[in-house]
Amino acid sequence: MKKFLAAICAACLLMTGCGGEKTPAPKPASNKIDLSDAKDGTYTVESSLDEKLGKSVLTLTIKDKKIIDASFTGYDLFGNVKGEDYGSLTGKDSADYKKAQVAVNAIKVYPAQLVETQDLSKVDAISGASISYGQFVETTKRAIEEASK
Repeated sequence: MKKFLAAICAACLLMTGCGGEKTPAPKPASNKIDLSDAKDGTYTVESSLDEKLGKSVLTLTIKDKKIIDASFTGYDLFGNVKGEDYGSLTGKDSADYKKAQVAVNAIKVYPAQLVETQDLSKVDAISGASISYGQFVETTKRAIEEASK
């Protein structure tokens, strides 16, 4: 019974939480990052919890004042990694699944753009994945702060 209720809750969250945004989230000018004080190392930071969609974890590797690697993982409210099955409770042909998969794909794109551009303000927000984008910005800034202590 608990699994059934959990599945129903997750389906409701996906239907209400993925949103139908069609415009990208604005990128404030404050998304500039400064690596001048960053120490070499690997830094792992967890985002704030979104009450509907879960949290994300960023691992950032810095060497010689450059971001050389970044990985970003999204987790649903139950602690499951957002992957190929994320949003599939109502079927993989459903609109909910397709919306959820936009976020899953964005989670892969954001860190690659950061490593390529070395500039958080140049990481493009993806329509339909604004919560993931916000979590990415939050964790990147916090990781850079940690690296600069």
